[in-house]
Amino acid sequence: ESEGNDLDMESDEEAMEEFSDDEEEYTLNARPEEERIEIEAQMLSLERAVPSLTNDYRLVDRLGTGTFSTVFKAVDLHHQTKWDNSLWRQSNRMSRRVFVALKRIYVTSAPDRIRNEISIMETCRGARYVSQIITAFRERDQIVLVLPYQRNDDFREFFRFLPMEGIKAYFRCLFRALRDIHARCIIHRDVKPANFLFDPRMGVGTLCDFGLACRVERASTLGLCYHTPASKLHPHGRIRSKEEMDAELIRQKQREARARTTFKSERVGYLDKDPRPHSRANRAGTRGFRAPEVLLKCGDQTGAIDVWAAGTILCFFLTNKFPLMNSGDDVEALMEIASIIGRRKMEKVATLHSRTFSTNIPSLADEGVVWSQFVEKLNPNLRIPRPPDPRFFPYCISHDHPPPPSSPSSRKTSPPSSDAFGHSPTSPSSNCNEWEHDVENALDLLEKTMHPESVKRITPLQALRHPFLLEDGVDDNDFFPHPPGGGVCANWHLIDDEEGSYFVRIRLRDGEPRLEDDDEDDEEPGTILRRISAGEGIAIGNSPCEFHSE
Repeated sequence: ESEGNDLDMESDEEAMEEFSDDEEEYTLNARPEEERIEIEAQMLSLERAVPSLTNDYRLVDRLGTGTFSTVFKAVDLHHQTKWDNSLWRQSNRMSRRVFVALKRIYVTSAPDRIRNEISIMETCRGARYVSQIITAFRERDQIVLVLPYQRNDDFREFFRFLPMEGIKAYFRCLFRALRDIHARCIIHRDVKPANFLFDPRMGVGTLCDFGLACRVERASTLGLCYHTPASKLHPHGRIRSKEEMDAELIRQKQREARARTTFKSERVGYLDKDPRPHSRANRAGTRGFRAPEVLLKCGDQTGAIDVWAAGTILCFFLTNKFPLMNSGDDVEALMEIASIIGRRKMEKVATLHSRTFSTNIPSLADEGVVWSQFVEKLNPNLRIPRPPDPRFFPYCISHDHPPPPSSPSSRKTSPPSSDAFGHSPTSPSSNCNEWEHDVENALDLLEKTMHPESVKRITPLQALRHPFLLEDGVDDNDFFPHPPGGGVCANWHLIDDEEGSYFVRIRLRDGEPRLEDDDEDDEEPGTILRRISAGEGIAIGNSPCEFHSE
């Protein structure tokens, strides 16, 4: 009898998996007819442009479209037999069908831009909660990237209802992704809900779309910023010492800028045809998410611009409003921020980046408000707890679908007196107290992520250690995938700066064969140098990489 029950349970699980796969494969049928016809035409266009595509993939739906690309959902026809997917698989479940995302990059994209995106995704192999590139191929002028498919919902459908634990899960994933890419000297530049694929049922998200991403480097701007570039000790830079600045010149420029605020309208603003040379700096991103230093064309931009964008998303959750800022240009965007933080803070921010800020708009207050006041003004019901919603994490998780191993919550056990969802029954008063505590912590994190001065903005690691996101007994350093050449076995890793190749120093055991490309190590007798691919040889926390684990 027990054996029969076990067989029934296995067949039920297989049936559920089959149902889930069918549901994913036929999502196109649920779309309106006009949209479905449009998508089918786009899929047919891709199949005609890249005829070899149908040998390996079957297109089933469109996941999204943008200025430079369109992403389709497809079934990988040879996942189990033809490809080695061990480097990117995020689940051990052997599904009958495996879905991937095919990103068709438009021919209007510059070749350098495409090469940069692929190169950066190679650098980010092994980073947590970051979309891992499976492969990429070209047929004439058509470029297609193959990426893992991440189940997700439209941000607008869940951000007003997601429980507090779901909000925490959202930002733990996002800040872990940002920590890992920033450690690899990568700035995403376009962090926004559309580029963070979050499954509100499982509480897992994936940072995607590195089309605007860049490596940390200096731009050719006019005027030296009064802060240093990013460094290992100061990831967001630091304010320069008084010896490095001309304090009197700074005060003079500030006095002149303040004096202009009293002028008539025709004497305030910027020239329509400005003869002065233009400052050039990377200002890529989406309006409403650009940090003040991007709007001010700072030449030493750091990962702080991604943290600002993450803070903007947190603001959506707390205000129950999306979007919040939607300016037409950079000047309007600066005024939107200034209308919240006040004129004096914006003047200080402009000075930090060797700029001045002048305006004669009478409604602009000198002091402004803090972000917590701004949020509570927009959302008077902020401190009223949201009721548990069985559609979303953590309440929808069952024993058949536990949190993924990369989620710290999966390492915790439920208390003895827990309900069906693993949560202890609590009284309404305790729920209110817990919600109030979480709201206060969330508002404090918001202040730190949206600090207008980039050098004082919180880093992703500091955010993960903030009371709002901190988990008992979980230290993110224990799970941090070090950049290539880092970690406890760093001395056994080598990087060829000219070729950009990675090598590991290995001491072969007795009888262990050498590979064809292995080279003798002149510096360390008895060892060989082995070339490794991106994503290999990554040390996790205090553990060595797979080549030095024994």
